[in-house]
Amino acid sequence: MRYRHVFLIGVDGAGAFFRNTDTPNLDAIFENGAVTYETLTSNPTISAECWGSMLLGVTPEVHGLTNTVASTIPYPTEGDFPSVFRVIRGELPDAELAAFSHWNPINTGIIEEGLGVVKDTAGNDAELTDKICAYLRGNDPAFLFVQFDDVDGAGHHYGYGTEGHLGQITTTDGYIKRIWDVCRERGFLDDGLFLVTADHGGFDHGHGGWTDGEKYVMFAAAGPGVAHGTIGEMGIRDSAAIVLFALGLEDRQPASWTARVPSGIFPGVEAKERPAGMKKSAPKPEAAHRLHRTAEAPADRRVTDLFPADRVAAYLPFDGTIEDASGKVETERGGKLYFVDGWFSSAAEVQDGCVTLKDLDLGNGSFTVSFWMKTDSPGSSDPVFLGNKDWRGGGNPGFALVLTGGIVSFNASEGVHRSDAGCRLPADYTTGWTHVIAAVDREANEVRYSFDFSPMQASKLADGAKGTSFSTDMPVRIGQDGTGTYKYKLPAALDEFLILRGALTDEDVGNLKAYYLG
Repeated sequence: MRYRHVFLIGVDGAGAFFRNTDTPNLDAIFENGAVTYETLTSNPTISAECWGSMLLGVTPEVHGLTNTVASTIPYPTEGDFPSVFRVIRGELPDAELAAFSHWNPINTGIIEEGLGVVKDTAGNDAELTDKICAYLRGNDPAFLFVQFDDVDGAGHHYGYGTEGHLGQITTTDGYIKRIWDVCRERGFLDDGLFLVTADHGGFDHGHGGWTDGEKYVMFAAAGPGVAHGTIGEMGIRDSAAIVLFALGLEDRQPASWTARVPSGIFPGVEAKERPAGMKKSAPKPEAAHRLHRTAEAPADRRVTDLFPADRVAAYLPFDGTIEDASGKVETERGGKLYFVDGWFSSAAEVQDGCVTLKDLDLGNGSFTVSFWMKTDSPGSSDPVFLGNKDWRGGGNPGFALVLTGGIVSFNASEGVHRSDAGCRLPADYTTGWTHVIAAVDREANEVRYSFDFSPMQASKLADGAKGTSFSTDMPVRIGQDGTGTYKYKLPAALDEFLILRGALTDEDVGNLKAYYLG
């Protein structure tokens, strides 16, 4: 074992902005250490994707994590892509391991349960620092991971690179100094490696893109035997390999990882060729209709015939046009729409465009969205199927039905109370056509989902959603949020897009199945 202790401290949203503000404590800690401000983080530059890469040693295309997934689904305790915690526990069964994360989904959605890892969270970074210092005074960790979050919050609020954002980095510099001081008092630094980095940066008031301010982050290392100078080319996923190397476990790096130790941290250690790793194999279609070949729509009937006319709010069959076949709503094309082979006739590919549904108001009544989707990618971040809100903030008024990392999720707010209700798509949804139903039941205060006409699954909305209106002064759009300018695009073809008033039942789902599948 090269070091008895490894400390990895990550500052959410700090990017490489450390060098643009006063950080006297970090300057002193890493004065004789190894530093780079050009570590390339993961794309998209979003928390779960980047923290996932840091702790799992692979890119987001492989680990598949998004903020929604990490917030709602525990990371599997078995699988091909273990976290660095799981690898350490397998080789050092008695080692003390700890993770203190302000953003708690890291503790549950990225780090496995059942490993004996001490996990804690807090409402702000100052409180988190208190907990970390108390833990260090009474424990002897082999590996400690820390995630601070207030800097990212300041970036969203004030803008990244602004005085408010940079000032919070300076404040966090003080928190890191407190941790460093306790480690020094306890003698951990005599044989410890101290690492500080970030998951991503930001641009304007957000992140997720690939500007220099978003994609480059600082990575700094200090400790006995650490080289003095600049770290060579590295990606944020390499953090996991560095931790294993420091603990003498480089030979135990999983074959599935694509992480490597970069040049410039440890004397005499040069970066090797990046491991090939293991790609997730594309799932084979489990449902025959995934491979459905385009057919002509029935000449004698339409799907709207299954419902009373007053329940049909809009019906877009996308048969070479964006017109509402029910005649209820005026439509308008936005951006570039392409008509491709559909379930019936043609479908609308919305990656570069959208459809505006003028004067459609779903208000505070129940409604259902039903459509066919074909995509070979989960896309970046959380693109919109249907929405009337500014989706840059989930607490903004209105609603959005979105795709996020293999989950269809409904978000709504009247501007005060935020509600989110999601359901995971079938594992093979990227292999062909998938039918999606989302029934927003305002009386039951829940969203019921059916994929491929399966029995409906309910996901509760927050109590604050009861009785509130989801209307806004923005129009409802297909393939975009209410602004029409949301930067994350939906990489999908949509067909048979039906909006109904009222929430569908399992009986209705059965009727739809009979119509489409016979």
